[in-house]
Amino acid sequence: MEELACVRCMSSKFRNPNLVFSFNVCGHTMCANCIEVAFMKGSGPCPKCLIPLRRNGFKLQQFEDASIDVEVETRKKILQDFNKTEDDFESLDDYNEYLTEIEDIIYNLVRNINVVETKERIDQYKRENKEIIMRNRMKSKREEQALDELIEEEKMHTQYKRDEVLRDEAEQRTKKLRVDSELIDSLACSNSDARDIVNTYTHKKEEIPVSKPKPISKPINFTKFSTGVKFNQSSISISIKEGPLFKYEPVSHQLNGPSCPDITQLDSLGYMKYIRRESSQELAGGFLIKTSCLHYVQECVSSLYERKTGKV
Repeated sequence: MEELACVRCMSSKFRNPNLVFSFNVCGHTMCANCIEVAFMKGSGPCPKCLIPLRRNGFKLQQFEDASIDVEVETRKKILQDFNKTEDDFESLDDYNEYLTEIEDIIYNLVRNINVVETKERIDQYKRENKEIIMRNRMKSKREEQALDELIEEEKMHTQYKRDEVLRDEAEQRTKKLRVDSELIDSLACSNSDARDIVNTYTHKKEEIPVSKPKPISKPINFTKFSTGVKFNQSSISISIKEGPLFKYEPVSHQLNGPSCPDITQLDSLGYMKYIRRESSQELAGGFLIKTSCLHYVQECVSSLYERKTGKV
């Protein structure tokens, strides 16, 4: 990978780690000092490809490869207008073709392929779908606002519960301090046994109820996405039809030979005498050596009763 450097002064992060790089629509990287000098009048050509650029079009570079930043910004701009959803199409194939068209447009703009024709396609799409674009923008904006409101309400709800817990803890401490103060006064003024007095006030401390936070009187107003799913729902409820319960039936093997012993009889019949035991790792993984032994026995007796008939 090429070293990240300014296309005008050729300074790099290796020479000056404090350099701040920015990029424009052409994808070439420039440092902040060169941008100040080359675009003093607000606009000018790119030092490398001579494409006309504006000073306010430069943005901070997030990735080492500036083409990635260009693609991210291009995709954001395109998706602001190409914002149709699957509900806007009659079939899934039409929607997939629409998504393919978006990727072709982004690829052409990022790679500078047929830029003029691609921009004409974008302008034509905007003219033909002006109402749908505005409608989907408003829908997206409403969903973002509803989500922001929900997040704010949840923050308030969490803060309320935290404050309620702190108030309850402070109230409990106050009650315990009051009991301790009464205990000291009783020990100083009373003639009763000190142990009885201490035990009495110890029980009083234990009887102080642990108060729980009260629920908020105003419920949170949950809104919905455009799909109809509430923000507090993981998915749409699905009706489940109950069927007959599962009944296990052991698998019957057609060996065409003598019958095999059961897996529980392998030890008593001596099949496991010369076979190693499972390791702890194998047992943890669910492996049983008896199962393998039974398979070997089945292979040995399989097809012993078959006879050649001479027929093809």
